[in-house]
Order: sequence, then structure tokens, then C-alpha cells
Amino acid sequence: MTKFCLINLYGPMAGYGGIAVGEMRSSWSRPSRSAVLGMVAAALGIRRDDEEAQNKLQAGYGFSVMVLQSGTMIQDFHTIQSVHSSSLKKLNHVMTRKDEMNVGDTETILSRREYLCDHVSVACVWIRDAELAQFSLEEIAASFRNPVFCLYLGRKSCPPALPVHARVIQADSLKSALVQHIEGFDLLNGFRVPDRVSLYFEDGIDIGFDEPVMVMKRRDNILSRSRWQFSDRNEYYARISVSEV
Repeated sequence: MTKFCLINLYGPMAGYGGIAVGEMRSSWSRPSRSAVLGMVAAALGIRRDDEEAQNKLQAGYGFSVMVLQSGTMIQDFHTIQSVHSSSLKKLNHVMTRKDEMNVGDTETILSRREYLCDHVSVACVWIRDAELAQFSLEEIAASFRNPVFCLYLGRKSCPPALPVHARVIQADSLKSALVQHIEGFDLLNGFRVPDRVSLYFEDGIDIGFDEPVMVMKRRDNILSRSRWQFSDRNEYYARISVSEV
């Protein structure tokens, strides 16, 4: 039997960014490992510049996400006034936005940003290395009831619209834990969990089903929060029925 911590994720808008190139800021169609572990770190009070604690969080816990409603992707057009990088190099540091704009030599940056609307999913974490996992799953679940830092769904402009209702379930497989969690699911008034859902997961855990699995690469393994660096990992995908365990 394995313990799993289940976390409900819903918001009118979410932004689970992928690789950002040029003016386009895309979003994945489901929560990323880095976003969910970032929420865990925020709830526990782990700062981004605490590299040791962030590395232990990355190495100590496994991650999965079950998509109950895929939602709709929209694109927002942004214009941002900023100061040319050559002007900023003249200063040792800039403390505030006002200090930055007082440098002069302003320019306008254009960007397009994708947001995922009305997306419903359940994230799941478990301990995969007991020596590196600093917190029990019960401590993680409890921290979501009184988080140290604000929680958001990928981007700071996208807070959760409902409590995440984090809880710990002990089960013999990943699928069994997820099915137990969504029994009597009452996240949104009138929302019905579909019979077949999309499940994304990592290796090293008993998944509890034999459905065909697709493997894809995803760059959301945390290398450094402070330097905003990530690496690739294998993400496994399957369509499963939640009416059968």
C-alpha cells in the first residue's frame, strides 16, 4: 500500500507555461510538475532561493495529474513598457518598477500569452525517496489549509477559484487512489466526472491498469528555481476508466 496526496485544481484561468521563445508564451493543456511542486513549496513556505530545499522537493516526490475537464485555450495579447537592456546595465540593481522607468530609454515589448480556461484536474504526489522527502504527505496536505505563500495555477494572475481540499489516501495503486478521491466528487455545482479521463504520470509507481500508454518528453523537471532552469523528463499518458478499479 502506498500513500498519495491528492490536490484539486480549478480556476477560471491557468497558465502552465512551456518553453518560452520570443514573444509567444504558450501553455500546456494540463498542470506541470514544476507548477504543482511550486504550489507545494508555497504552501510549506519554501522560498525559491532555498536551493537545497527545492532540490529535495524535486527529488523526493513523484507526480501525476488526472484531467477531469480539459477546458478551453485562449490567447491574450500584451504590450509591456520596459527599459532597454543596455540602459539597465548602467545600474548595479533596480529595486522598484519606478526606479526602472526613471532610467529612461523606454521600449515596448509585445507578447502573446496562452491561458487555459475552466480546466479541472486532480494532482497527485507521493514520496519516492524517503531520505530526500523532508515533509510527510500529511504535513503537505495540512499546509494547503493554511499556506505560507499565495497559491496560483502556473501564473501569479491565476489563483485557484476554490479550496484545493488536499487529502492523503492510502491505496494499492495510483488509479485506486484517484478513483477513491473522486467518489462523490463535489468540486463544482453540477459538475460530473466523465467515465474516461486522461491520466499523466511518472514511472516508479504501481499505476493499477493495463491500458495502452504513450510516452512523451516534457521540460518541467526543476533544476533551479532561482535561475528558472528546467530539464526534460518522461511523461506517460493513458486514457482510463474511473468507473472500474
